[in-house]
Amino acid sequence: MSIQIKDFGKTTAGQPVKVGILANDTIEVHILSYGATIQQLLVPDRKGNKVDVVLGYPTVQDYELNTCFLGAVVGRYANRIGGSKFTLYEEEYHVTPNEGKNCLHSGLHGFDKTVFDMGFEGDDTLVLTAASPDGTDGFPGNAELEVRYSLAGAGLMIQYTLTTDAPTVANITNHSYFNLNGHGSGSALGHRISVDADAYLEADENSVPTGRKLPVKGTPMDFTEEKTPGRDINADYPALVQAKGYDQCYIIRDSGLRHAAWATGPETGIRMEVLTTLPGMHLYTANYLAPQTACKDDARYEARDAVCFETEDFPDAPNHPDFPDTTLLPDAPYSSTTIYRFDIAPM
Repeated sequence: MSIQIKDFGKTTAGQPVKVGILANDTIEVHILSYGATIQQLLVPDRKGNKVDVVLGYPTVQDYELNTCFLGAVVGRYANRIGGSKFTLYEEEYHVTPNEGKNCLHSGLHGFDKTVFDMGFEGDDTLVLTAASPDGTDGFPGNAELEVRYSLAGAGLMIQYTLTTDAPTVANITNHSYFNLNGHGSGSALGHRISVDADAYLEADENSVPTGRKLPVKGTPMDFTEEKTPGRDINADYPALVQAKGYDQCYIIRDSGLRHAAWATGPETGIRMEVLTTLPGMHLYTANYLAPQTACKDDARYEARDAVCFETEDFPDAPNHPDFPDTTLLPDAPYSSTTIYRFDIAPM
């Protein structure tokens, strides 16, 4: 096991950015202090060769233009808040709209655009911390986020803790784009995927939840048995037509830290298990992926070249009283855990 922290470059404003490298005998991960971003994730394929399975960029400046949120930690409120407003204790708050009338991934100054302080604990954990002042993009309360990245065998564990000095809302996720055949290998529609969910959240034409929970059984949304997203992605089904593919929050069975999904890259044999403590997981087939800058290793990324497994609380939950509560209070910090665990799929 080893841990290193090195210089990665500077932002356009001159702020230094670090890269923390965690490695053991199985996997290696590179984490940037900019956005607490997973920049590389190297795991062995069936031949023992290390493969980088996350999409990314080569420089800080590329990440500053990262309109696709590649690898970033997203918050204060991941996913969408409909109408860019919510009511908390009878007071209405207006947050920054950045996707039509809605707020996506916290507006214009979320944690994905923040330079974190970076340190380490022992030889297996990187600790990143950042502040979001009261009123940032309209969100109330001074918030402090700690993100801990740890290696355990063939797994990468991410632990989030968010504290506040006033009531606010919280939903934190990592927005890595995975291609288990290798980050520059083209379409991910042939990946074999299963999701431990019997229902998903219906969304409107702007991908904001309607409040309805729809069963997956008998529909193209069903991943309870392993299949490729490419099998049904072009089906004439409302959820798929509206989102141009899979871009929905699945309601993961049970509670606590539990299994949420499997994904396998058929060319490498690399299999990833997703575990989470959160109630939902957003399955996104990179339908709108269109990087504006150079990608690492001179790769070219196009729509559907990756799949995101965004563990999350429900999108727009502050506007749906029957969704799991996402209110954060000073005496009750937000905390969640996600694990991405790797092995080789049985032949």
